[in-house]
Amino acid sequence: MKEITILGSTGSIGCQALEVISELKTRQVKALTAYQNIELLYKQIKKYQPEFVVVVDEQAAQNLEKKLTATSNKTEVLSGRDNLKTAAAEKVDLLLNAVVGFAGLEPSIAAAEAGNDIALANKESLVSGGPVLTRLVKENNVKLLPVDSEHNAIFQLLKGHQSELDEIILTASGGPFFSYSQEELTEVTVKDALNHPNWEMGSKITIDSASLMNKGLEVIEAHWLFDCDYDDIKVLVHPQSIVHSMIRLLDGTILAEMGPADMKIPIQYCLTYPRRLETAGSNLELDQIAALEFFQADTDKFPNLKYAYTAGKAGGTFPAVLNAVNEIAVYSFLKGEIPFLAMSRVVASVLDRHQNISEPDLEAILNADQEARRLAVEVIKEWF
Repeated sequence: MKEITILGSTGSIGCQALEVISELKTRQVKALTAYQNIELLYKQIKKYQPEFVVVVDEQAAQNLEKKLTATSNKTEVLSGRDNLKTAAAEKVDLLLNAVVGFAGLEPSIAAAEAGNDIALANKESLVSGGPVLTRLVKENNVKLLPVDSEHNAIFQLLKGHQSELDEIILTASGGPFFSYSQEELTEVTVKDALNHPNWEMGSKITIDSASLMNKGLEVIEAHWLFDCDYDDIKVLVHPQSIVHSMIRLLDGTILAEMGPADMKIPIQYCLTYPRRLETAGSNLELDQIAALEFFQADTDKFPNLKYAYTAGKAGGTFPAVLNAVNEIAVYSFLKGEIPFLAMSRVVASVLDRHQNISEPDLEAILNADQEARRLAVEVIKEWF
């Protein structure tokens, strides 16, 4: 029986991971964390009986503690963002980091410092903190297992082929607006953007998928995960979301990983690695697939992908700034404060103002993140 800690257990990935754990019956939950969704977390506590939980919002933590006090449950309740790092540093067989956004970086670092293997669903840990996190992973001999379906696919495909790799091909669904004209994009609503054609995800990543920023962040993540030059990481739009990613080898051979649009498959792969077990999900039936289509990404309509390549190649604190300003822009769009196309304009404006630090430590990354957020808010107030 292996112990698992899940950071972000009430989100989409966290909930699916707990379902996989229920199906496996060979994993037990050490700790769970959430931001403030204590109603769902309470149900998870009753079912999985973790030793402790962390609720970032302190008032929500107090309310949860009152609910638990009225029962015989002995799960300890901790509160505050710092205790995410406490949870990450507790020794377990595997830590699944499914926290949304930059808030996941310091827990990933705490887990690596503690020598915990990490199943990473928080791409921002590598986008913003790649230089720091990858160094700690190597120093502490930590396994870093990618949960994202694209990176999980590449991780599997590269086995035995690392020295033969020519390029990585990341696939993108294209989101709900792939076929839209520039004029049509000026009219899209939050509801439109949240209506992803293939995947059920949280609101932040769904908006990022619609703007192609998610794919840009994944390009930077792939650079750090697979030690691959940016010029050797390609993006193709694949509307069917059947091929999760591909690699091209030196002799021109292309290897592809295919499967249904079901995040439980890569989650289970990480939870049981290096073993591969049968899943409870449905199989992909090839004779029922009408077509597999691939298109070049349109970076004129969706410039966020272009900005991500630029920030990644510039290195230093630029990727952290890209991520920070995008978070502010996305949440401003979700609140109806700015239109869809303004998100990429805000990103470009803040990147243009940034003074790069080429070899940042964690403090420099944290400072760059905070300054980028401040500038993003300032730009949005100026324009809107």
